[in-house]
Amino acid sequence: MSEVKVYAHRGASGYMLENTWSAFQKACEFGVGIELDVQITKDGVVVVYHDDNLKRLSGKNCLIEANNYESLKDIKIGKRWKRRFISHSIPLAYEVIQWAKEKDVPLNIEMKKSVSTHPEGPEILAAMLEGAGEFHLSSFDPQLLRKMKERMPETEMALIVKKGMPLEKIEKMEWIDSIHLHKRLYSMEFLKNLQQMKKKIRIYGLLGREAALRELAPELAGVITDYPDRIKEKLRLAYER
Repeated sequence: MSEVKVYAHRGASGYMLENTWSAFQKACEFGVGIELDVQITKDGVVVVYHDDNLKRLSGKNCLIEANNYESLKDIKIGKRWKRRFISHSIPLAYEVIQWAKEKDVPLNIEMKKSVSTHPEGPEILAAMLEGAGEFHLSSFDPQLLRKMKERMPETEMALIVKKGMPLEKIEKMEWIDSIHLHKRLYSMEFLKNLQQMKKKIRIYGLLGREAALRELAPELAGVITDYPDRIKEKLRLAYER
């Protein structure tokens, strides 16, 4: 059985605020990889944030792609966390990627919509990733992945599969190296249909109690989770059986 790598979803977001330095450092303590989201500002600065709009975590109705970094860098994000409120700054992607390289932390970098809508998005991201450590790129947008593959042919491209996407459509995307799917789409039957494609498979949305962890498919290359410590322990037990 090949090793199944664990990635902390938006950092260890089950314990710390998502996509913040606190979440990334907690994930590093667990000894796992990190999944993070990147956006590009109007003036071409790559930042780490999930939503297109800052409203959910900052209260400000502010689109990242419509604003320059200077107007965003002092905005604090946060939410009430265990009866207290902690505010964070939005991390710069370059700083997180360099930190991960120094710590030898593998990254799953999910590209959000602003990367494709920015006129120079793919070029900016490809240039920033030069000399980075271990990473792969993921997205719901197959055409964005295609553009990145053209610029970074040696880099793994992972398509995040939406419900109902025909497998024959995925099979024709020769630039796709791996597939990420939610646990609701994960089944042995689905995996059997994917076998002929010879692509890596990673699951997200696992909390640590799912059947997928009791019967590990050989195609499974990774798990993306809010609770990486739980998953690591479940996998350890699975390997021992």
